[in-house]
Amino acid sequence: MRLKIIREDESIVHLGLQGRLDVKGVTDIQYEFLQRTTWVPKRTIVDLSEVSYVASFGISMLVSAARELERKGGKLVLSNPNPLVRKTIETSGLHGIVPLVAGETAAMELLR
Repeated sequence: MRLKIIREDESIVHLGLQGRLDVKGVTDIQYEFLQRTTWVPKRTIVDLSEVSYVASFGISMLVSAARELERKGGKLVLSNPNPLVRKTIETSGLHGIVPLVAGETAAMELLR
């Protein structure tokens, strides 16, 4: 699993995840992901277009970040999942906690 910074400024963080959000994948990126998303709370977009699989461990990391951000006045939006990842997110109910959108434009609209 890899984490890439697409954009980061004083008001927004846009991250891209690449790989599998399973136990190993989350272990690989969790510290940096939580540092980028929750230490200094900002409006955050997480691009999932290059994520091939999401396990419960990955869902837990995303929920934790979203709740911590909300508690601190920030917001997390997930964007661009492939069909398998979208189905996993919807089946788990994660989309009821963290908004899930099809693209960056829709994500920016939710963060305004």
